[in-house]
Order: sequence, then C-alpha cells, then structure tokens
Amino acid sequence: MSEAKRKNNYKNEQMKHRKLSFLELGMKGFMATCNFREKDCIRECYNILNQYMDTSMNDPPPEEEPTADKKSDDEEEEDISKALQKDLDKEKQRNQKKFHKFNVADTGVTNCVFIATSIDDPVGLGVKIARDIAATKVQRTKFLLRLIPVEVVCRANLRSITDAVGSLCDKYVLQEPKTFSVVFNRRYNNAILRDDVIKEVADVVTSKNSGNKVNLTEPEISVVVEIIKGMCCISVLPDYLKLKKYNLLELADVTNKGETKGGGVVAKETPLDAPEMPSEGTEAEGDAKEVQGATKDEDI
Repeated sequence: MSEAKRKNNYKNEQMKHRKLSFLELGMKGFMATCNFREKDCIRECYNILNQYMDTSMNDPPPEEEPTADKKSDDEEEEDISKALQKDLDKEKQRNQKKFHKFNVADTGVTNCVFIATSIDDPVGLGVKIARDIAATKVQRTKFLLRLIPVEVVCRANLRSITDAVGSLCDKYVLQEPKTFSVVFNRRYNNAILRDDVIKEVADVVTSKNSGNKVNLTEPEISVVVEIIKGMCCISVLPDYLKLKKYNLLELADVTNKGETKGGGVVAKETPLDAPEMPSEGTEAEGDAKEVQGATKDEDI
C-alpha cells in the first residue's frame, strides 16, 4: 500500500470517530473563536490540544522509593510480567480512546466552535497552553484566536447558571478566599439580561466565602459566562486578564496589524454576531461597561 493510501485511510478512520455532534448539556471542553476559517480553526484546535495532551501524558512519573524487602527471582519475574502486561493494557486503552479525546460540536454560531473532550481537566490543559505560549512567545496558531476552557455546559437561564457557578465555587473558592471578576458574553440570545446574570453570579461567589473580593484589574480568578443561543458555557479561569483573555495570538505578541514577528499574516478577531446583539458590550461601542462593580464586558 502506498504512503498516500495509508494517509487517506488514517484520515477516514479519524472522520468515522469524529461524527458531527451539537453543543449539549453536560459537555465540557474548549470554546474557540476564529475569523471565517472555521475548518482551519478546528484543525488547529485538534493539533494544539493533542500536542499538549501528548506532552502531559509523556511526562515522567514520580520515582518510587526502593523497598527494603528482597524478593525471590520468581517473584521478581512475576512482577516484571505484571508490569509489562499493565503497560500493554494502558497502551491499548490509550489507542482505543485516541479518537475520542477531542471532537467538534456544532454551536450554530459563525466563528465560534466548541471542541468537546473526555479528559478530566480541560482547564488545566487550557491554562498550560496559554502559559506556555506566553512564556515562549512562539506563535502556534494562525486561524485559532481564543481558546477558552469550559468546565460546564448548562441551559442559558439564571437558575441553571447560578447552580453551575455554585458547584464550581465549591471547588475553587470555598476553602481559600480569592479576588475575582465576572466575564459575560452572549451570542444570538437577547432573552437573558446581562445585569441580572452578573449580579447573581457575583452574589453566589461572595456567598461561598466572605473573603472573596471583586478585583477588576488583576483578579486571581475570573468566572467566565459565555452564552451561545440556548446554552451557556461556564468556567473559572486563573489569570484571565494576564493571559490576554486566552487569546493565543496576543500571547505570542502578534501585533494588531495582523503581522507576526516572522512576517507571517494572521487573522484578526472581529465581533461574532454584532447584528444580533444589543449595543451594550459590543466591540463597536468602545469602552467596556462595569455593572454592580463586578465585571467588564468581554471583547468578542
């Protein structure tokens, strides 16, 4: 079989496992924004997520302390065979799940894609990518602009949003107080009011720990609420403003003119659905507004 046929078969096998799905309740993963090149954006999402995921999986495990007990040769051989079998089982399991780590889910919104995942900690992976690019200043994407980890997908109504935020606050701020901000964005949904969401989310965070204080300039964590039609993607992210709102191009020091240090041309982010949204908080309006002293609107 020729090399071209082998590559074709590999791609076909990948597509079989990556059937089109839609953004649904209970999903977790990554919300990605782009600028009219969605297929290229999805490809870059798969590439960068798999690259950093493989790096995490290949990190050497901590060394075990040697035991003082001496074992017989038979016991040592048995231990070696068990260890080999365990490694084979792990490799087999990894290969079985290879195509199911990341799968695109249709959001129904232009320039906004969702990559669903089966990994336990999408925030950890997303933060690792952002911090590495911020440290190395190496541009790793051309069409993928922002890569936002998402921990919870719920319905876009106040009760569901506050319940989801409350569960995440138990994980992040219940024991140790932190400074926080609330970031709110909506796409193709005018039914839910921005001010109401901000107030309710801020109240939930402060109710979990009286030491939690609002900080709009350098918050330790940001509660990110991204409404996409009838669904809401929620996450609690560290260093949201320091990491340029998880904009991978800005982290790599790509200039606003769309030129890289190496002379390459990249896409620039534009408002996703300005015609469908009210004027408040859109990029065209200019300065972001502050409501209840708890948030600034996100530039979409």
